[in-house]
Amino acid sequence: MADAMTPDGILRACAFLEAVWREDDTAMAALLRHEPGEQPTPVLVADLGDLIMQATLPARLGIHDGMPADELAAATEKLSSDPTAQVSIVLSETLKSLAPTAAPEQAAIIARSLIGYLIAISEATEDHVLPLINSLRQAALQRGNTT
Repeated sequence: MADAMTPDGILRACAFLEAVWREDDTAMAALLRHEPGEQPTPVLVADLGDLIMQATLPARLGIHDGMPADELAAATEKLSSDPTAQVSIVLSETLKSLAPTAAPEQAAIIARSLIGYLIAISEATEDHVLPLINSLRQAALQRGNTT
């Protein structure tokens, strides 16, 4: 499970996703630079992917706050055997293990993997990638205004 991401971390991850999608090498290089003590951008991208998975997978099977215990147990069991959930977890674990030491080319692969995941789970097309990234960005800005 990803630690809570800051709005700034989400914005940086979204900016990198957009730079990778647009194949903007200058922006990618700038976004990969970070100060000591800051999370590297590939880690932020992998954490964003984990956050998205945590938000979408339970909802996919109708899991929500306030469910009766027996329904929650049944839905949780179904989630643990759902092929999409299993593949999502493997993807998340893989990206998170690669991210801390990712070279620039590997960071772009991590970002492209997350973009591919977003397309797959939202049944979007490539034309929807930038609007999807923008909606993540807007959610981060909204979150920043409420904290």
